[in-house]
Amino acid sequence: MNIRHITIATAIVAAIGLSACSSETKRAIDSGSTIATVIGDATTVPGATVAPVTVVPATAPVATVAPATAPPATTPAATTPAATTPAATTPAATTPPAPGLSLYDEVLAPRPPTTHSDPFAFSGTLANGVYWVIYQGGETMTPSIEVVQAFFGGECETQAVASGEECLNDIFVLGTPSREFENLAFTNDVYLTVASSDTQRQYWITPDELRSVRASSASDPAPADFSFSSFPFLMTVQGGQITKFEQVWVP
Repeated sequence: MNIRHITIATAIVAAIGLSACSSETKRAIDSGSTIATVIGDATTVPGATVAPVTVVPATAPVATVAPATAPPATTPAATTPAATTPAATTPAATTPPAPGLSLYDEVLAPRPPTTHSDPFAFSGTLANGVYWVIYQGGETMTPSIEVVQAFFGGECETQAVASGEECLNDIFVLGTPSREFENLAFTNDVYLTVASSDTQRQYWITPDELRSVRASSASDPAPADFSFSSFPFLMTVQGGQITKFEQVWVP
């Protein structure tokens, strides 16, 4: 079989398969059987087969769903901290001593206890109480003092007799034992008074003035008749500090 015959046969087979093939030929094509037909002077090639035509049904493309993605993490907007007021650098003002009083204002004289001043320990912190003391100078806020015990009224007589002495002017001071202090401080608002030796009047002053008047003379606001005397003081102690220091006029 020459090339021309093969070409013609191929064309005929194609035409038969696509348009006018008999039912037998269709079945042969569908089943894939051997075609052995002579067309003109052409002969079929034994064993040649026509592959069955497979029709693939049209299918809609599978819809693809985009994988769910988590929303991007959002960083909270940075917040500016609220402005804070800086701590004050100026120290708070202290309460002025005895509000409403001016230097050398006249005040009431202190009242001594009716029986005795408080006893004291010979060591350690001085307990809260009212003590009879001798002022000896010292620093402005830490006076130098000697603590003794005094007795009044009926106890004045009893203690004086026990000591072999007399109760004079209703006051008896037991000179020994005593205790001295150099570091017992005034509070910032200490109530401090002095007594005039001539008139017995009582005046309010400051720790500065107390130190000054003992060392030299009183400041200008002092009354003309005032002169400092070494009268004893009634000293009130609270929390290890002196809250009151009142001079007592004695005959």
